[in-house]
Amino acid sequence: MRILLFTLLHFLSVLHAAESKHPNFVVIFTDDQGWGTTSINYDPEIPESKSDFFQTPSLERLAAMGLRFTDGYASHPNCSPSRASLMTGRSPAALKFTDICLRDSGPFYEGNKLIPPQHIDGLPAKEITLPEIIKEHLPHYKAAHFGKWHLGEDGPDAHGFDIGDGPTGNGSGSRPQNVPDDPKLAFSITERGNQWMEEQANNGTPFYLQISHYATHLKYQATPATIEKFKNLPPGERHQSVDYASMLYDMDASIGRTLDKIEELGIEDNTYIIFTTDNGTFPTVDRSNVNGPVKGSKASVWEGGIRVPFLIAGPGIEGDTVSRQPVIGYDIYPTICDILGITDLPEKVEGGSFKHLLTSPEGGPVKRPNDFLVFHWPHYQHGKASTPDTTIRQGDFKLHYFYEDEKCLLFDLSKDLAESNDLSAALPEKTDKLRQTMVDYLTAIDANLPTINEDYDPTTDPALVKERGKKKASGTTSKKKAKKAATD
Repeated sequence: MRILLFTLLHFLSVLHAAESKHPNFVVIFTDDQGWGTTSINYDPEIPESKSDFFQTPSLERLAAMGLRFTDGYASHPNCSPSRASLMTGRSPAALKFTDICLRDSGPFYEGNKLIPPQHIDGLPAKEITLPEIIKEHLPHYKAAHFGKWHLGEDGPDAHGFDIGDGPTGNGSGSRPQNVPDDPKLAFSITERGNQWMEEQANNGTPFYLQISHYATHLKYQATPATIEKFKNLPPGERHQSVDYASMLYDMDASIGRTLDKIEELGIEDNTYIIFTTDNGTFPTVDRSNVNGPVKGSKASVWEGGIRVPFLIAGPGIEGDTVSRQPVIGYDIYPTICDILGITDLPEKVEGGSFKHLLTSPEGGPVKRPNDFLVFHWPHYQHGKASTPDTTIRQGDFKLHYFYEDEKCLLFDLSKDLAESNDLSAALPEKTDKLRQTMVDYLTAIDANLPTINEDYDPTTDPALVKERGKKKASGTTSKKKAKKAATD
């Protein structure tokens, strides 16, 4: 009996040791944080990729620990679709998740030249999520999601997570009572993540943890001390927003607490930390685009809407390294699976593993089912001057197709990151080829497309009405100023 008990205990200890070698994964996913918002010299060849006012020391620390992708992309220029894409390894176009949950009517959908398609309003139960496929192959793994979900009425626990904050949305990070000590819930989200990590580490349980911050989404929130700090700093030439800088700094401080906890638990040598965001930043009043030296903002498929910070640190990754291979949010799913030796992915996964780049940043491109990236935005966002537009990137070339006038624009991103020099007339064959590749892809996945509004009336076009309102307000202001000047 003693021999049997000893053998059983030995077997269990060996099993536990084998399981503990499986790495942990911490995915930090921020909201509305553009490519040029960090204090990292993000692309060493582009000085403007580092903000001249915002400060993100924790992200600097993470960059010093690992690898950053200069050409990192969100899967979509808006929130919910990007989150669903990360969870499934599929593009939002294929998921038919092309706008945020429950936005399907109003001026973005009615009265425009085109009628945008309807889209799904939540993460489908049939999709095998990242935590589900991990636990299917490695049942001893645990998974947790803290923070913003915004993927429909079914929360994280319905999609493979053992614990989470429920089906939260945009508003959950903007409750007034969270100010001033916990702006955007950044510190309390982090604390829940830290406590959960400690439980898993104490139990020797490998884990997948996703911390989804509400920052830097509007509304602005920050601690009084941080606001005071940035009020007393000289403004940058490009960036000056005290409110945004303060919110970003506090969120960054919370990320520092996550990094501290991983070190405190002694699991840094067996933990991959992935940092990225759901889309670019909203338009701001800064003299230069807050997203960096790129055009556009969230809710557009210009680079400013989709090119985002994308960093990873972990076992075998050399610090302060750079890769110029394009990666995208839906590559995270197959990459984590590749690291864990999971090879039988769902057939519809569109991402590819970038595992090879972790140790060889100058290695070859990510191998996906398609050798291009497509960003499908068949919608309107009038406040961001955004109309239906699908883009395709293949190699260094990026083509926009605008549905209202069926117009194509072509850019060479290796020479024109700001997308200012249209090459479509100079390179008609390249333009036609990329457009046809895009059309073939959208057809193959049966993508939802905008249709012509037969009842369109320019006098009630929401974008034109809004523009006329701005001009009228501007004119009224100018008249008041002139009248005042005449009487002074």
